[in-house]
Amino acid sequence: MPRKRRPRLIGVPGLLVGTAAGLLLIAAGVAVYAEAKLSQLVLGGLGESFSTRIYAAPFVLRDGAPSPPSRLLERLDRLGYAQIRADKTRTGQYFWHSPALVLGLRGFQDSVGRQDAGVFSLTWDGRAWSIKDSSGQPVSRLTLEPELAAELSGAHKVRREPAESTEIPKRLKDAVVSAEDHRFYSHYGVDPRGAARALWADMRGGGALQGGSTITQQLSKNLFLSPKRTLKRKLAEAVLALYLELRWNKDKILTVYLNHIYLGQDGAFSVAGVKSAAAFYFGKPLSELSVAQCATLAGLIRSPHRYNPFRDPDEALSRRNFVLNRMKTDGSITESALKSALREPLGARKLKTASGRDDDYFIAEVVRELTPRYGEDALFRQGLAIYTTMDPLLQFAAQRAVRQARPQGALVAIEPGTGRVLALSGGRDFGESQFNRATQAARQPGSAFKPFVYGAALEKGLTTASILLDEPRKYPRQDSTWDPRNYDGIYMGTVTLRTALAHSLNGATLDLAGKVNPSSVLAYAQRLGIKSPLEDSLAAMLGASEVNLLELTGAYAAFANGGFREEPRLVESVFDAQGEVLEFASPGRAAVVGPEQSYLMTSLLKSVVTEGTASSLPRLGFLRPAAGKTGTTNDGRDAWFIGYTPDLLAGVWVGDDQHRALKATGASKALPLWATFMKSASLDYAERDFDKPAGLVTVKIDPASGLRAVSGCPQKLEEIFAQGTEPTKDCPLHQGGLKGWLKKLFGR
Repeated sequence: MPRKRRPRLIGVPGLLVGTAAGLLLIAAGVAVYAEAKLSQLVLGGLGESFSTRIYAAPFVLRDGAPSPPSRLLERLDRLGYAQIRADKTRTGQYFWHSPALVLGLRGFQDSVGRQDAGVFSLTWDGRAWSIKDSSGQPVSRLTLEPELAAELSGAHKVRREPAESTEIPKRLKDAVVSAEDHRFYSHYGVDPRGAARALWADMRGGGALQGGSTITQQLSKNLFLSPKRTLKRKLAEAVLALYLELRWNKDKILTVYLNHIYLGQDGAFSVAGVKSAAAFYFGKPLSELSVAQCATLAGLIRSPHRYNPFRDPDEALSRRNFVLNRMKTDGSITESALKSALREPLGARKLKTASGRDDDYFIAEVVRELTPRYGEDALFRQGLAIYTTMDPLLQFAAQRAVRQARPQGALVAIEPGTGRVLALSGGRDFGESQFNRATQAARQPGSAFKPFVYGAALEKGLTTASILLDEPRKYPRQDSTWDPRNYDGIYMGTVTLRTALAHSLNGATLDLAGKVNPSSVLAYAQRLGIKSPLEDSLAAMLGASEVNLLELTGAYAAFANGGFREEPRLVESVFDAQGEVLEFASPGRAAVVGPEQSYLMTSLLKSVVTEGTASSLPRLGFLRPAAGKTGTTNDGRDAWFIGYTPDLLAGVWVGDDQHRALKATGASKALPLWATFMKSASLDYAERDFDKPAGLVTVKIDPASGLRAVSGCPQKLEEIFAQGTEPTKDCPLHQGGLKGWLKKLFGR
């Protein structure tokens, strides 16, 4: 039987030679790749960091649109369309010779639809546009591509000042090492203990890969790799970190790292590197930073949004103190230096910029909304495309209006039929304060809350002609009495529900709240979109519970759009760097009140403008049909006006950040800003009145009784009712003829 031949085994020397050759080949490849990337640093390159872009909403121009030519040309100029002097227009150009506009539209495609590129002819007849394509065929609409509003990172939107190693104080280097990689000086680019800890967390969690990266690994990721977190990328990160450790000494690695790290956002600009961060957060050069301030900057690296001292001083202080204690543990500072640094105030002081962008508050709110969903690494480095609801011209008008407020102010504009937030200003100057008073400030709305009382009353069966008693009353409390008063101290006695709301009568409103029940009013307000906690009390009926401007304005949308709740939204869609949809806003419309009741509330709020507390609106230059409600809190601490036309809803708040008494009123302080904004914002909308639904009837009533007017009534007012709720009885107070005379004489 033949003997089996043993398989030939490769000798150990040959295996070692082959392995060594393979490793040398890999090492050579890594070196060539890394050196090519490192050469970019001479030109100030950041390596492969993918900037996230935030876009405004595309502008739709419909056939018959009333947007004046100057307005449309402004939009084209903002988008970089070139005006030419001949009519041979190409893509990205336009030729305007009144009344004709030849437009070479670029075209684009987004999550909603597509606009083909091409040349279109538009004609302005003095009131509206007509649109035709290149063949002369009518076109129903054109869509201008969305304007780039902000770039969260990237060469054009990064504020970075490189610093030499000698410029960076040792205390700052020590703080960063303690915060991010306290074994930095003892490892060779990879910390085995940290890597093992992160791997164990990954195995237990089963989710995204954990950290555990050293400073060198973080730098290699920023310089060489995409931000995608995969095992393959982590291995490449480790290999490149080892190469950096061979290529540079520790001080060089740390210096380059400190020049490249992302440390926050100044409106549309990313703040990168410790030199720019020192100026941004403390208004001083690196050499003047205290130990405590160095610890603050070091603490930001982990999460520049969460630990931003302007956004959340308490979180920033806690993180700073953590870093200081780590520095003491690592031997970087003494016990006495630790105690001294812990006593030091946070001291963040942003230098005022020469001129802020009009959309800074809007962009910052988008970032604040999306950061919890995507994380800062994805949001600032993974090349997302974020499409918002912002109209750049309305945003400009909003910020310009708020800057006119002598105290602080905020403004929100919403498309009531969709909930799209078209403009949002959270304060007079983003450079002075990043606190967003439209979304983050909770304030008492005062009488701006009253429409929910009246809306709930209509739902309960009362009518616009129901009689209320406006008189001073005292209400018992647990250990005292509460005696709310009308703003001017004047009481009107018997009034209709319409008059009570138009003149914002507290006495009559509390009489109405007693008929309806406060808990029903709160449920009604919450159904329309109020999310802040509301106190179940009579005081809440007069606006004592705090809300923010965005939710209050959004809750009025149901009055303006026929009875539907539309959640206010700033973001339409988000795409990743490969163009895949990460999220898309689908309409969340819900019917919350009937169309008849919605129109009746609009009718009541129109009376506020025509005869009530906002009757000065025409004198402020706004003459279109409008509805709305003023609001004023005790001692004029807060002034509000929430108002709308058929196409646009806007809310304004004016007040003081420290709640000081300003003696302001909604009519004197908030209404003028609303008028300033709406005069500009309404240019894109045709002037029209509110649509009246079926199911409504009009009846002439006597306002003294709320019943049908008869010939003897001194006042006869035409009032509107939901069909079936109109009064059927005649007014008994002013009966005419012999019958009426005898009744007055004998009392029967």
